[in-house]
Amino acid sequence: MKTLTTALSSLLLLATAACGNPGEVPSPPSSLDTAQQELPCETCEPGGGGDDPPPIIVHGYEINLPLLRADMMPPGWCAMNVENGGHVYRCADWGRGTMDWGGGNAIFHATSNSWYSTTNLYYGRLDVQLPQVNGFVPIAQTLGYYSHPENVPGLVRGSIEMLAFNPIPSEVILAIQVNQNGAWTDVATSRVTITNIRQMHELQALVYPNQEVRFEVRAKGRSDATNEYFLWKVRMFGAQCYPDFSNGTGCL
Repeated sequence: MKTLTTALSSLLLLATAACGNPGEVPSPPSSLDTAQQELPCETCEPGGGGDDPPPIIVHGYEINLPLLRADMMPPGWCAMNVENGGHVYRCADWGRGTMDWGGGNAIFHATSNSWYSTTNLYYGRLDVQLPQVNGFVPIAQTLGYYSHPENVPGLVRGSIEMLAFNPIPSEVILAIQVNQNGAWTDVATSRVTITNIRQMHELQALVYPNQEVRFEVRAKGRSDATNEYFLWKVRMFGAQCYPDFSNGTGCL
């Protein structure tokens, strides 16, 4: 984790605990969109016993990338306030680029055709347009570090809320990755079809402790068309370190 705390401005620490012993989780700051949750332990047997390893549950907080937060725009991006919302755009050229909050937390190919709303959930959206290439292109990722005081593996979950605007339908790959010897390796993937109906897609994987972990979303590009998507949420579940997206100073 030492390599992350000095370099990442938006660090996620992922934690799990054995059934019946969820461990301590620090209180979240009020400035971030966090929600304490504990998933049911579906594999727990009453009373335990035997030589089987303890079942794993997820315990912690849900951390969202601040896609539509006017007060947390990443460097190079601005928000024009209007009544009950506003316009999200590149400050310099009104074009397309990367929304980078630092530390591996980013949205790629974001455009200035993006809006946020404080009152209408379906009005605000982050617009992403892929380059005209054949193959899958990353459009979103969050990065963290999984550790546990008892060195046990745990579940890491990533999710995205999106729709395909053009062309329809389109394919997207969700991936949970770990950093092995400097290279990111998929440990779990899910290939889904995206339509023009707003949907939430999730993926989880068992991750071993003391390593970097990343949730990445890759969308399929085409050489004959510009695939376009609207995004609402990109998140990882189970954080114990709350990223300070507002000023990029690492964990709060």
